[in-house]
Amino acid sequence: MARTLDVMARMRRLVVEEARQKLALCLQAEGRSGAVAREVAEMLVREREWASALEADDSVVEAYIAWLPQGNARLAAAREVLGRAEAASVQARAQLAVARAAAEAVDRRIAAEAAAEREKALAREQAALDEVAQLRCGG
Repeated sequence: MARTLDVMARMRRLVVEEARQKLALCLQAEGRSGAVAREVAEMLVREREWASALEADDSVVEAYIAWLPQGNARLAAAREVLGRAEAASVQARAQLAVARAAAEAVDRRIAAEAAAEREKALAREQAALDEVAQLRCGG
C-alpha cells in the first residue's frame, strides 16, 4: 500500500506542477490582454482630446466622429478578450487549488500510515521487552 501511495504522491505532484504552469500561462495572457485593453482605452482618450482641442478644425472632429465607432469596437473587443483571460485565470487558480488539496490528502495518508507503522513497531518492541522481563522474573 505504501508503494501505491508513493506513486500517487508523485503523480499528484506532477498534476500540481502542471496546474502551476497553466496558471502562469493564464496570468501572462491576462497581463497581455490587460495591456492591450489599457492601450486601446488610452488611444480613445488621446483621440478625443485631440479632436476636442481648441486648435482642431472641423476635419479633425469629423474624422474623430467617423473613427469613434471603430475605436469603441476595438475597446469592446479588447475588454472581451481581457474578460476571457481573467476567467481562464480564475479557473486555473481553482484547478491548482484542487490539485494541491488532492496532493495534500495523499501526503496526509502517507503520514498517517507511517505513524501507524511506527506505533506497531513500538508495540512489537514493548511486547519483546515485556517478554524478556517476564522470562527474567521467572514467569
